[in-house]
Amino acid sequence: MAGATDFIGRVRERVETAEERRRRETALHPATARFTVLVTRDGTAEEELLFDRPPTLADLVARAGAGAFLLGIGVTEAPLQVAAE
Repeated sequence: MAGATDFIGRVRERVETAEERRRRETALHPATARFTVLVTRDGTAEEELLFDRPPTLADLVARAGAGAFLLGIGVTEAPLQVAAE
C-alpha cells in the first residue's frame, strides 16, 4: 500500500508488521519473478546481480559493495510451465 491516500490505508501502513509486509511483497511479486540489477565497480566491467525479491539498498550494498555504481534494474518473469496432456 505504498502511498495510500485514504485514511484506512494510511492506518494499515502504520500498523503493518514485518511479516505482513513480507507476505504482501510475496503476493505482489510471485516466486517466478526475478529482479536483475546491473552494476559496475570500475566503470568498464558490468556485473548482473539476481534477486528473488525486490532488493533493498542494504541488499545492494551487501552484494555489490559500497563503491559500486547502479546502472539499471529490471524484472523478468520466468515462462510458465504448461503441463502436457
